[in-house]
Amino acid sequence: MRYGSIVALMLGLITSGCSTLVSKVFPLDDLPAPSGPHNVGTRFFEWVDTTREESFTENPDDQRRLVGQIWYPTDFATGEVSIPYLDHPEQRLDMLAYQSGLPRFMLRHMQRVKTNAFLDAPLLSQSKKMPLVLFSHGLGGMKNQNTIQAEELASHGIAVVSVDHAYDAFLTIFSDGSTADYRASDDENRTGDDFWAFRSPQLNTRVADLVFVLNEIERRSEQPGSIWAQFQSDGVGAFGHSFGGATALMLLVKDQRVAKALALDGWMVPVPPEIIEAGTEKPFQYLGQAAWSDPINYNKLDAFLSASSQAEQQLVAGTKHFDYSDAPQFSDLTKKFGLSGELSRPELRALINESVLSFFDRFEDR
Repeated sequence: MRYGSIVALMLGLITSGCSTLVSKVFPLDDLPAPSGPHNVGTRFFEWVDTTREESFTENPDDQRRLVGQIWYPTDFATGEVSIPYLDHPEQRLDMLAYQSGLPRFMLRHMQRVKTNAFLDAPLLSQSKKMPLVLFSHGLGGMKNQNTIQAEELASHGIAVVSVDHAYDAFLTIFSDGSTADYRASDDENRTGDDFWAFRSPQLNTRVADLVFVLNEIERRSEQPGSIWAQFQSDGVGAFGHSFGGATALMLLVKDQRVAKALALDGWMVPVPPEIIEAGTEKPFQYLGQAAWSDPINYNKLDAFLSASSQAEQQLVAGTKHFDYSDAPQFSDLTKKFGLSGELSRPELRALINESVLSFFDRFEDR
């Protein structure tokens, strides 16, 4: 049988619904359990920022809509069914293929991958307000692309809120069934003034998204019985992957409610020169691969660290960009496709979880 015919047969079996064979040949693992003493609850929300027009669409009546997710500690008993990793799985498969580098047909059984979070579980009872951390995904990513770190923090008593940056995320799915596709790609590989004209508005939009989230949490916390009243809206943390790392840094600088930020292999190039030169007096940590193909990224990081009083970095040899997301944790096949580095999945998970938890726990008064 010719090679092309074998591929056609495989694709025919898969698209006809026979994913059992694929799941055995290309196994994907459920997310590993977090290490903290608490179980994890999660909820979804959709909010509209009526003060902002949607810059990615042509309709002047469109307002900025955000779909988000929160992870938090709960006393909810084990034994219940945790939620799957993917909401709207069929629509998400294209995004997962893009982010992980794996062919789409290998990911059809991704819809069976489970997290450790219980949907709409009651919040852990406690007398003090709960610490809060915001997460920002990378270009073409999604709100739950670092669920492992979100669950890890939540299991230790730190709530995490993340949103899809609509039209900057690979796919945002709204409650009415409408979607926002990915429109933030720089197909022209812009440089100079063209680069800043293209990326600066995107970065500002991302930061405004998170500022709005904090504003909305404060507003909703005043409503009787609101879950949002249980979270701190001051002394907040922020972290993000890639472009999300730049977003977290910018939020740290621009919003006084944000007290510390961490970048996971953050993309420093779009951070404005004036921010780099000024640095920050707040705690900031950078965790990433040993080198970027674009040397400008770490030149700017070095300059920012030098100008800052509580900033530090940890560059890890043998890691790659997507190692700092959930992508390599589903299968060792990401190594075969060159998307993951030399560290094993447990080593990589321990490195990132311990760094993120240690950083945010260090600055919490609990």
